[in-house]
Amino acid sequence: MPLFAYRCRACGAEFQTLVTAGETPVCKACESLDLERKLSLIAAPAKRGDDAPALAACGAPMEACCGGGACDAFARA
Repeated sequence: MPLFAYRCRACGAEFQTLVTAGETPVCKACESLDLERKLSLIAAPAKRGDDAPALAACGAPMEACCGGGACDAFARA
C-alpha cells in the first residue's frame, strides 16, 4: 500500500495516508473529498555507509522542509 501526502482544498489541512487500490482518501479534519495529492519524497540511501541527511527538492534537510515529507516545491509549477 503506497503512502501519499495530501492537502485538502476545502480546509487547507495536510496529511499523509496509506491508500489501497480503489480507495478514495478523505480529509482527516473536515471529511472533504476535494484533495490535492502532493509529491512525497523518500530518503535516498546513504553511500558508502555515510549518514548523509535526506534532502528535499529545495535543498533543505527533510526535517526542516515542508513538514518532513511532503514538499511544495513541485506544486508551484
